Amino acid sequence: AFRSKGLKEGEDDVRVFFKDPYNVRGKDRLLCFVSEHTRYPFVVVYNDAKWNLEKRFSDFAQLDSELDDHFKSNESVQLPEFPPKKLFGSLSPALISERKEKLEKYMKALAKDPVVIQCQSLRAFLETPDVVGADKHKEFDFGRR
Repeated sequence: AFRSKGLKEGEDDVRVFFKDPYNVRGKDRLLCFVSEHTRYPFVVVYNDAKWNLEKRFSDFAQLDSELDDHFKSNESVQLPEFPPKKLFGSLSPALISERKEKLEKYMKALAKDPVVIQCQSLRAFLETPDVVGADKHKEFDFGRR
């Protein structure tokens, strides 16, 4: 099996589980008006640790384009399909729920791929300890926020 240097067999077990998304109203610092967006909370289980993260759809889209760039010349890697960006109705409960399912499927596929999971962009997105440091998520170990 593929292992990057420094990883022992079986060392990298990464899983993601999505929770219920919710909408946030906030002033947009750049545009100075009240904007609303959806946040997608999920749990990352990394070997024996776990922590909570929250991202916006645009964060996932950014990750997808970084991974596309990174793997476009690598034909052995087939990235999962990213959910389409919809311009209208992006705050409707039906769309949010569908988007959550698609994002979860997308992230689970990335985490399962032994080559993709070694990619720095994905590890930074998931905030794995090798990227953000071992202490960043200590306080969340098994606590609930």
